[in-house]
Amino acid sequence: MRKEQLLEKALCCNRCGTCRGVSQDAVPDIAFATQCPCGMTLYGAYEPSGLMYLARGIAQGDLEWNEDLAKVLYSCTMCGYCEDLCQRGYRHVPAIEILEELRRIVPEKLKPKHIRQAASSLNIAKTQKLGLLAQYGVADVVGENKAGAVLFGDPVLLASSAKVKEIGFIIEKSGKKLGCFMSEPLPPVSAALINGGCEQELAEAMSTIDERLAAHGVQKVYVYHPESLSVLKRLSTSGVEFVSIVQLYNEVLKKKKAKKIKLSATYQDPCHLGRYAGEYTAPREVLKRLGVEVKEMWRRGRDSLCCGAGGGVLADNPALAKQYAANRWHEAKATGAGVLITACPSCTANLSGTKPKGFKVVELSTLVAQAYGYGGKEAGK
Repeated sequence: MRKEQLLEKALCCNRCGTCRGVSQDAVPDIAFATQCPCGMTLYGAYEPSGLMYLARGIAQGDLEWNEDLAKVLYSCTMCGYCEDLCQRGYRHVPAIEILEELRRIVPEKLKPKHIRQAASSLNIAKTQKLGLLAQYGVADVVGENKAGAVLFGDPVLLASSAKVKEIGFIIEKSGKKLGCFMSEPLPPVSAALINGGCEQELAEAMSTIDERLAAHGVQKVYVYHPESLSVLKRLSTSGVEFVSIVQLYNEVLKKKKAKKIKLSATYQDPCHLGRYAGEYTAPREVLKRLGVEVKEMWRRGRDSLCCGAGGGVLADNPALAKQYAANRWHEAKATGAGVLITACPSCTANLSGTKPKGFKVVELSTLVAQAYGYGGKEAGK
């Protein structure tokens, strides 16, 4: 993107302040009145309009990158609420596109440690765990094998034998014939590459993914990690359908009854699953079929508040991510539920590490597996 293009996009923001608040007219608690995680925790420069002014200054040459500006940029969780809310009004500021461009052009030396290492997320360890899926009837897609539907090997599944076994167990229960690129995994793309401004690496990885999906006749890809799902849906040109693994859970629960879970819980909408991938319905249908009584938080669905983990914040500034999570916990506690359920490993990690006394955090995959009798220690905490 040229500086002229960046400036043109940044000038769309007239600093109206709408994205600072919530879309609802009545606010039940003063703590619920603002929405942007970094804007409500820090200062005006960290709010969406402040970040748009940062972009304007960089594009015009009035600002030069330094540690303070980089700190502001990397305090953003890239949750996407500001752009989503802006689209509902009379003007559309492409905030996420602007923020992604800033992360691409910021000098490498000013990037946080984990952000600088983002490209390494494409490295696949020899000890990767996808091969464990074979014991659950998942076919390895290699050579000239064809596969109508596959499970995507995201960074979490490549590294976690516990989660692979959990999901493999659910796939086996579903009776669905799925494949997976196990011995030769697809590039494990995720939002980490966007956070790190790794434009070229991401483009090359997506090209490889599209070519291999086409070569094996894949028509549908189930994705566990929302941060991989949002990238695949947005950047793939293959024509393949990319869906959340939660849709698979919903499909199997429609056909095969599971043990009812008598539980009162609230649900956290992951940003990459909801705002980025547009999936709000399936997780709630899964919980309904499991018999869970869902006590919704005031901010939910499109208006859900980010958990604070995104944008690389949890990896590089866990103390700040904890501050962001505290805002979400304030609202979760107000529901009266004692359990918070989410469908994202990043949300699970940040909210588990910050949960109030007496609260429990459960990842949706774990809940579904347990409902079908998966009781081993691999079922998660």
